[in-house]
Amino acid sequence: MMADAVWIEFGPGMGAEQYDAVNSAVNPPGSPPEGMIFHQAGQSPDGTWRIIDVWESRGAFDRFFEGKVAPRLAEVIGEEAMAQGEPPKITSWQVHNYNAG
Repeated sequence: MMADAVWIEFGPGMGAEQYDAVNSAVNPPGSPPEGMIFHQAGQSPDGTWRIIDVWESRGAFDRFFEGKVAPRLAEVIGEEAMAQGEPPKITSWQVHNYNAG
């Protein structure tokens, strides 16, 4: 089975402070979620917040996002703000080649 890359793009409501509050709860240092191979996050040139991950499968990412990330996002950003805002754009593709370090 090939790994899947996942690109998550948040709108203008997400920044470093909100990301850190979510990430520290769902992806603590030294204890990555099951199925995650690689994770990076940062502000894009146009000001949005982007995350690019590599996962063992898109299914592993989906389970993690729905079970851990979405509930924590609702806590940090607020359920009302999440309901009114645009959901993050999630794009994935199969990884052909991956080199670490």
